[in-house]
Formats: sequence, structure tokens, C-alpha cells
Amino acid sequence: MPKMKTKKSMTRRVKVTATGKVMAFKSGKRHQNTGKSGAEISGKGKGFVLAKSEWARMKLGLVTGRK
Repeated sequence: MPKMKTKKSMTRRVKVTATGKVMAFKSGKRHQNTGKSGAEISGKGKGFVLAKSEWARMKLGLVTGRK
């Protein structure tokens, strides 16, 4: 059977913490920030924990999450 490949788009969007929680990051920070306040831009950089019901589906896209 061939190796299981990681979904590369998933690795860029989702991170699994050491305790097993799944974190995502807010969108809208890359470009077109001239009209936004500094607080808004810095707030976009923070990650947030996804709902627990989403965890299993997100971990399937990551090879490290398969067990």
C-alpha cells in the first residue's frame, strides 16, 4: 500500500497542539491592510481553537493526526 500523503493545504491552515487540540488562524492579514487599524491586524495573527466536532475531520487531512 502506498504512503499516506499529507494534504499540504491543511498543514498551512491548521495546527495540532501538544495536547491534541486543533488550531486555525484568522484570515485577512496578508495584504490590503492599509485601511485596517493596528489592533485589527495584530488580532488577525492570533490562532483560535476549532470546535471539538471539527477535530476528527481536520486531523484526517494531516498524516500526523492519523492513528
